[in-house]
Amino acid sequence: MKNINKIYLYAIAMVIVATTSCKKQLEINPAISVSIERALSTRENLNAAIIGVYARLKGLRLYGRDMFAVGEALSENGLATNKSGRLINEAANVPGAHFGTWQSAYFAIAEINIILNAIPSLNVTPAVTIAERNGWEGELLFLRALLYHDLVRIYGYEPGFGVAGQDRGGVPIVTQTPLTIEAALANTPGRASVDSVYSRIYADLNSAITRLSNPASFAPGKVTLAAAQALFARVALYNRDYNLANTMATSVLTAFQPRIPTAGNYVGSWTSAVHPESIFEVRYANQAENLGVNESLQTTYTTLRDRGNPNVVQGFGDLVAQTSLLTQLGFTGVVNAGGTFTSRSDDARNLLFERGSTARGTARIECTKFIGKNGFPNLDNVPVIRVSEVLLTRAEARANATNANGTANLSFSLANATADLVALKTLRYAAYATTQAPTDATLTTAPLLLNEIYRQRRIELAFEGHRWFDFKRLGPTSPINPQTSTKIIYTDFRMLPPIPQREIDNNPAIIQNFNY
Repeated sequence: MKNINKIYLYAIAMVIVATTSCKKQLEINPAISVSIERALSTRENLNAAIIGVYARLKGLRLYGRDMFAVGEALSENGLATNKSGRLINEAANVPGAHFGTWQSAYFAIAEINIILNAIPSLNVTPAVTIAERNGWEGELLFLRALLYHDLVRIYGYEPGFGVAGQDRGGVPIVTQTPLTIEAALANTPGRASVDSVYSRIYADLNSAITRLSNPASFAPGKVTLAAAQALFARVALYNRDYNLANTMATSVLTAFQPRIPTAGNYVGSWTSAVHPESIFEVRYANQAENLGVNESLQTTYTTLRDRGNPNVVQGFGDLVAQTSLLTQLGFTGVVNAGGTFTSRSDDARNLLFERGSTARGTARIECTKFIGKNGFPNLDNVPVIRVSEVLLTRAEARANATNANGTANLSFSLANATADLVALKTLRYAAYATTQAPTDATLTTAPLLLNEIYRQRRIELAFEGHRWFDFKRLGPTSPINPQTSTKIIYTDFRMLPPIPQREIDNNPAIIQNFNY
């Protein structure tokens, strides 16, 4: 049986299990004997199935760890400490040591397709309202767009930046999940072009935006209109569709920019269970969802149980900040990648990087963004899209004069881009509360301004999984020098991971990435 079809069949089973295991659903036949039509025949069951899709994002291969930690390890941000043996190969860019999100993402996509297909035929009393249907579909279309964007930015090159002789396309586009064994076995989709995958993502996000409402509502654990607009801004930036990125980012910032904390509130924003900047985040509701002491974000990034207390050890601190990142964060006199340092600047962002414990070996400066905010170790909600990212997205979109297709970027304005950059920096530096805010007067050209935007992205979004993708999306001529700012150059085949071999073995339409 072809593996991609195994994913479909597994998804069918998981939807049935999710929807028939609801505590209020009594006297149902064993899950294996329940039809899809029956499993998704009530509001309760359908809502349970949607919650099941959200739950997929919590897995270690998605936002439970890898979508953040692996991106930091692959880039020049992360130093693997070898305190547990994890992420050593990723940090060394060993061939094949990379993201492994394929299976988890396609499981979730298969479930989304099944639920979307079931919504129009849901026949219940009282009848489904337009608002209900729009809400369900909007959430699912956002989640599918998020997963497809993660897949294509991992397994393929960015639009227009394919390496000659190595570019094998994007990922399979699957919008209908087969519901029978025969149909599943007959369905062997190949890799769509990167442009086609982006077109699919655009279509899903456009559809989600037309269905979702309440743009200013703050409910980051659930998909909202603002979340769809923020994701669209990110996707458009990757696609170098700068005018659209600006438009979508502005829609979000109009309501949410005031949520960016000042320097005095910055650390507190990361101790709050729900980050005040979160536009969309993966939420862990209870201790039963704890990812544990081996691979959660807390244990991956720090040895500490609590901030400021190196005497109580909780994690391994497998991945810590490289000296180059610590320098950008404002540390001076750094020795041994943070084993010791002389001082730090008044940039509030460096306060989330603390010296860890010596209990597991050499103490390093560790990232404490994820450290038991929900009251238990290893149980942090994970901000997937924050307001600061959207502000930096808009700054970058405004600083580029030309879109990828050669058309003029209507949002191009160095003055406006600089204003966005200054707005963020003013909030982040404690000294600016009592002294004059920065003007960035020296950033008089687009290249100078863009380099500062990229630098601020590195500082602001450190250890949130962006740095590797920033290098990758900017292409072989990136102002981020590939010879010095990353451990491999853009044309190296290790930029892309291998597609799981089981896919290649069982689906002749899937072409493996170059040199695997």
